Amino acid sequence: MMLDDLSARPASVGLVAGWSFPATVFDPLVRQLPGDEVVAFDWSTFSSDWLGRGQEERAVPGLGPAVWVGWSLGGSLLLEAVRRGRIRPARLVLIQATPRFLAEDGWPGVSLGDWQGLRRAAGRQPVAAAAAFRRRFDLPNEPAPSAQLAATEGLDWLARLDLRSQLVSIEVPVDIWLAPDDPLVPVDWPKHLELPAHVHVHRFEQGGHAEWLDHAASLARSLVRPLADDPGARSAR
Repeated sequence: MMLDDLSARPASVGLVAGWSFPATVFDPLVRQLPGDEVVAFDWSTFSSDWLGRGQEERAVPGLGPAVWVGWSLGGSLLLEAVRRGRIRPARLVLIQATPRFLAEDGWPGVSLGDWQGLRRAAGRQPVAAAAAFRRRFDLPNEPAPSAQLAATEGLDWLARLDLRSQLVSIEVPVDIWLAPDDPLVPVDWPKHLELPAHVHVHRFEQGGHAEWLDHAASLARSLVRPLADDPGARSAR
């Protein structure tokens, strides 16, 4: 279903993809929104363009998309951009993302050993490592990974970012979408934080780290309608 017939016009939307994926992974979602309202980035381009040195001038109200949407690593980078004041969105949407990727005492996540193994493999053969990563976690084979998008720098972002306090104190309205049985982002991580009332957690019915791809139409509707009106997914706090 296309959204051209909806009376509500969506705010401009920026999309940031996860590790090893190009911006075109969002094509199923982009096709549900007016093309002139959407801009998509891979994680590498976003990190260099919005988190690089000298990018402070981007943090101007009204500059850049009003709604930012990030999947996995893309969501973490968006939270970091908000923390640094590089973006000032009217709304932030985090799709199967977490403020702290690595597990530690009292916090669910990926083990340091698993992360180190992936980083070693990506350091030797990034494209092959990304392909193996996708097979292991049942992620889409297409769009194909590239050496740039499978670079260890993306994994380093995941390891060093700890944005739990940022999310607890964030002033921007946030929608978080999680899925059961996600092997990379535990569905229960919000239980470990005292999230403010304007941070809303929503859960898909099915599992997997790329579950959002099966809900592109309902996610698109959520950008132009209140989530309570969305029949495509079940919400929960």
